[in-house]
Amino acid sequence: MYISGTVSIVTGGAQGIGKHLAEALVSRGGKVVIGDIQDKGSDVANELNARYGMRVAVFHKCDVRNSLSIQALVSQAVGEFGALDIYINAASTHGTNPWSDTNGDNVSRAVDINMKAPIEGARVAVRHFLANSRKGCVINVISMAAFIPEEIAPVYTASMHALVGFTAACATLALNTPPVRVNSVALSTTYVSGGRVASDEVVAQVMKCISDESLAGDTIKMPVGQPATLYEGPKSKPVLNSKL
Repeated sequence: MYISGTVSIVTGGAQGIGKHLAEALVSRGGKVVIGDIQDKGSDVANELNARYGMRVAVFHKCDVRNSLSIQALVSQAVGEFGALDIYINAASTHGTNPWSDTNGDNVSRAVDINMKAPIEGARVAVRHFLANSRKGCVINVISMAAFIPEEIAPVYTASMHALVGFTAACATLALNTPPVRVNSVALSTTYVSGGRVASDEVVAQVMKCISDESLAGDTIKMPVGQPATLYEGPKSKPVLNSKL
């Protein structure tokens, strides 16, 4: 998929990797809806619009734990820019430490943001793509904790494991006409705190998930100090008489 001319949603787009992704999509000719619970997402959208001298970005305050809020993001994209092509789940939380000392509400919040929200975002986006017979792409920005468990963050680790499995189970969506692809990029926390250069490496892999149409149900692993590689785990297979 060529990024120029596309419309994307980026959750968690008010700061960090999400903000870098929103900037990258616009720099490549796309338009973006920034979904974030933080109001400073409005500043990001305004900065992009001023930089390019046109309306290329809008902000929509969104609590990704709320399905109606996610659905409103899709409605915003279609209402503002006439379409939706790409949905990027970049919102996440590492949770509180030590996790065993917190109450159940804090654990539930981590699961809701890190696992349930990306799955619901993907569901809403996929439903939109299929209903409109439109090629679409979903990307989950996850963590290498999916492959290297973090002792201090077992709930976070569990949610990352779950998203690798969810992504792999969505592989057969690419058999639709037109295809819908779901992929993930697993980055290290070093990429979150390592500055612009490290963020650019993550952006490059997310852009690859969009442009490389051979990727479907795949997770790109980004261990620190090593080249990015594809996770070679199992993916879903077509089932006779199944409905995607």
